[in-house]
Amino acid sequence: MSQVRKTETPEERVVAIMSKLPPKALMRFKCIRRSWCTLINNPSFVAKHLSNSVDNNFSSYTCILLNRSQVHVFPDKSWKHEVLWSMINFFNDRVSRTLYYNVEDLNIPFPRDDHEHILIYGYRNGIVCVILGKNILLCNPATREFRQLPDSFLLLPSPLGGKFELETDFGGLGFGYDCRAKDYKVVRIIENCEYSDDERTYYHRIPLPHTAEVYTMATNSWQEVKIDISSKTYPCSCSVYLKGFCYWFTRDGEEFILSFGLGDERFHRIQLPSRRESSFEFYYIFLCNESIASFCSLYDRSEDSKSCEIWVMDDYDGVKSSWTKLLVAGPSKGIEKPLTLWKCDELLMIDTDGRVISYNSGIGYLTYLHIPPIINRVIDSQALIYVESIVPVK
Repeated sequence: MSQVRKTETPEERVVAIMSKLPPKALMRFKCIRRSWCTLINNPSFVAKHLSNSVDNNFSSYTCILLNRSQVHVFPDKSWKHEVLWSMINFFNDRVSRTLYYNVEDLNIPFPRDDHEHILIYGYRNGIVCVILGKNILLCNPATREFRQLPDSFLLLPSPLGGKFELETDFGGLGFGYDCRAKDYKVVRIIENCEYSDDERTYYHRIPLPHTAEVYTMATNSWQEVKIDISSKTYPCSCSVYLKGFCYWFTRDGEEFILSFGLGDERFHRIQLPSRRESSFEFYYIFLCNESIASFCSLYDRSEDSKSCEIWVMDDYDGVKSSWTKLLVAGPSKGIEKPLTLWKCDELLMIDTDGRVISYNSGIGYLTYLHIPPIINRVIDSQALIYVESIVPVK
């Protein structure tokens, strides 16, 4: 008996076509037909579009979200903080060694004044978690939508003075997706201290145990969670999300990785590979091909050059971890810092003049990318592998 082939209905064809369109086009289509607006807002369509975007990102091109900022100082000594967001689309050419890319500047109407900067602290499914001044926002750069999170009940107003008054401060932030609860969450670590003297200087600072809280998008609220790390533990990098966990590069006298499970809401400690004997120093982590990776570098003052290594965490069982050195870049002169690895051998970096570079470690070749220039010195620069989506944040 021959198998009967199911024919595709016109409605199914429309869904199949629209689910492969870029978010910018879909946002325009929302205004054309009410039925299209209903379709685009449907959670199953949002999930289908995200799945297609992820598949396409792994096959034909790589999208990188770049965040840079600079300070303009005017003749009257007033100043403003300018933030520039761009999307760099790299097109993978397996035959030619030529680097093909285009750059799109993003104009996102963040509710900020001229003195506030923006830093990315987490990313998942097209949504980035950013800090703007004292506020936390969830933003989808592809749709230009954002949501400001409610205030913390653990972060207290700064005390006016006096000794033994509790002072709270932001200590770390992570963002990701809880597959068990099927919801997006933000975790925040709060540093607590008091002072033994009215001068409230660093030398009179008394560290107190950290506190932590978790924000859930569905409830739009914070809830305190248990944290049992040392009061001398300080997350030093933006978080990286992978498979239900948030990770930070952290210090407490030595470097390690701190992780937080969004499902069980527990913190864990992961050891980094030892590089002390070679004088290489780890200084932050990033996501590389569905693995946690870490940069370490060595600066040679005599040659004014920097060498970088990338290590990838192969396995982690909650207690032990294993690491493999993926590649070595350099030594190269004029490099400020690496940003992210966008192919197995292409390292995106920024130089001391604020220019963005792609470095091919296989052939040792530098390509300067034509991105709108920064007039003044870049004071912050971040990059992450980005997948465009229409996942809502409101």
